[in-house]
Amino acid sequence: MMIELVHSLRRVCNHLDDVRGIALVGADGLIVEEIKQDPLLDLAALSAELSVMLKSLGDTVRAGSLGRMDNFQVETSGGVLIVSGVGTDYFLMLVLRPGGNSGRGRFYAQLEAERLAGEL
Repeated sequence: MMIELVHSLRRVCNHLDDVRGIALVGADGLIVEEIKQDPLLDLAALSAELSVMLKSLGDTVRAGSLGRMDNFQVETSGGVLIVSGVGTDYFLMLVLRPGGNSGRGRFYAQLEAERLAGEL
């Protein structure tokens, strides 16, 4: 299964020139599999903090009658963070370089998240 997950993450990376890192993360914030192209990027710390924030954000959108949160994006001076839900127990976390093509990133992350949701 791990080799298949690496191939899954690599499929996203193969479509984008500006990936700093990508990870499949459990709802508990633990990384299941990752690919890091930037050694300074701390995906483990990011995923741990993000899992707490995602729970709160998910509660917020449900309270506002907006349904389930499927994905979101944050742009910072250090890059673009794209998060796509993978079923109810996982999320795909994609980090692009600053100025990265977030539209393509969202598209390929969501495409792979939907494929993974059917397998996990």
